[in-house]
Amino acid sequence: MKKYIVNIKLAALFTVLSLGMWSCEELEVENLNNPSMADVLATPADVRGVVQSSFYQYWTTFKQYNIHMTASVAADHSSASWGNFGWLDNSREPRVAWNNDPSYNDSDMTESVWYDGYATISQVNDALFAVNVDGMQIGLNGADNPMVIASSLLIRGLTLGQLALTFDKAFVVTEESDLLTLEMQPWNEVMEAAIDDLKAAISIAGNNTFQWGSSTMPGLTMNNTYIAQLANSYIARFLILAARNAAQNDLSWTNIYTWQDVLTHTENGITADFAPIGDGLSWEGGTWWDLGIKYLRQPGWGRVDSRVINLMDPAYFVRYPTDGQGLALATDDPNFPDPHPDLPVGMADSDDARLDTDFQYLASNNFNPGRGGYHYSHYRHSRYDSPASTSDEGYFMGESLGPLFELRAYDNELMKAEAMAHTGNVGGAAAILNDPAHPRKARGGLADVPANLDAVLDAIFYERQIELFHNGYMLPFCDMRRRDLLQQGTPLHYPVPGRELETLQMPIYTFGGFNNADGVNTSDGGDWIRPYYHF
Repeated sequence: MKKYIVNIKLAALFTVLSLGMWSCEELEVENLNNPSMADVLATPADVRGVVQSSFYQYWTTFKQYNIHMTASVAADHSSASWGNFGWLDNSREPRVAWNNDPSYNDSDMTESVWYDGYATISQVNDALFAVNVDGMQIGLNGADNPMVIASSLLIRGLTLGQLALTFDKAFVVTEESDLLTLEMQPWNEVMEAAIDDLKAAISIAGNNTFQWGSSTMPGLTMNNTYIAQLANSYIARFLILAARNAAQNDLSWTNIYTWQDVLTHTENGITADFAPIGDGLSWEGGTWWDLGIKYLRQPGWGRVDSRVINLMDPAYFVRYPTDGQGLALATDDPNFPDPHPDLPVGMADSDDARLDTDFQYLASNNFNPGRGGYHYSHYRHSRYDSPASTSDEGYFMGESLGPLFELRAYDNELMKAEAMAHTGNVGGAAAILNDPAHPRKARGGLADVPANLDAVLDAIFYERQIELFHNGYMLPFCDMRRRDLLQQGTPLHYPVPGRELETLQMPIYTFGGFNNADGVNTSDGGDWIRPYYHF
């Protein structure tokens, strides 16, 4: 039993932290009524099963209701004034601080990511301990050890990377960590640790041949080739999205990596979408689902922020028109800046065909008018409405039926284009954007982008906002963050959940608030919206 002591303590740590019932000192007490990791992972088949199930555990951690939904509204990508999911609190103008009190009604938005993320890490660490430390052989003469190790490193790297995107600091826990001396590290060091794991997974996958069963991630062939490609693409994504402000977008947050590294990883990245096949919402009996887009695009709940529609139609208002008290202007008010008087009020017009295929115009608004007219919008995201499902609402990805797009091959191409632009190959970046097979041309029908650095970077950001709508954990928030476009007072990352801090007997802290803008933890940007404030 002693050989599993690190893993037992690790499992106990996060169980205790999630339940918040005992002090840290009580971690030393062994509970003989609970099975140890030596029992749970007694056989090679047990270890193989734990690692295979970790793919699902990782997926549900970041696809349940969580801070991604809140951050999408805080980033003025989606709009919602309802009290659910912290939407109202985190979309107020002026911005207020994130409520990190453990008793806050929506504290689970960050807690779910934190605790379930570490449960996932604990799961793969147990497997890594069994193989790397205890010397267990998986398969005949250890033939499946590379598959188990590479997959575990992939899942741990992906999870640590998402935690680094989300929080200002976190634990970096490996299979051999000493929990008695474990301390949280700043987000940039957590991200570098995540990338180390992903690079190790790439190395092992590149030197071995293996494949998981078809049920591992439905619709995807999780073999050594795809795992290596996926890890490469995620390294690129993490390097790009980690920046907390525009000054760090040159990757100055790390002393290790450059935009050339981003380019190299995208060149070895995915060529097929990372999109498991969903089989329905969890409460309808589904197993593989994405709850993150359920209400952000469902009629009556979330809508598309006017800022996004303005990207497609520059004549459109960038923020819904309000009066001096922040209340929405009536559409028949003579001061209402109707962008196209010849069209229905509030309707946009764009050269981009995706305005009609991916977005639905709604003549009226149903948000509570007293909560701020800046929440209003005449559009919702409708791309994933069809084909109809058997549900009474008849949605597709919104009902988790069919491909659940998390990282598209086109996203990899956009990251490659951005890396090209930052490494001097602006023409190559423009060629990707102007490729007739890519969505910008094939779906949008847009004119070619000139080989001009600013034009190319603007077009990449545009594509990420439009074509990748509802694709990727924290994607719109991080893209706005690294361009200094988050409204002043919006948190640039979120604090360690108050419940965790309380359990560890550490002071509870937070970020955000209009008057707390420092450009480090709280945005001091958002120049695009300042002329429209009512305060």
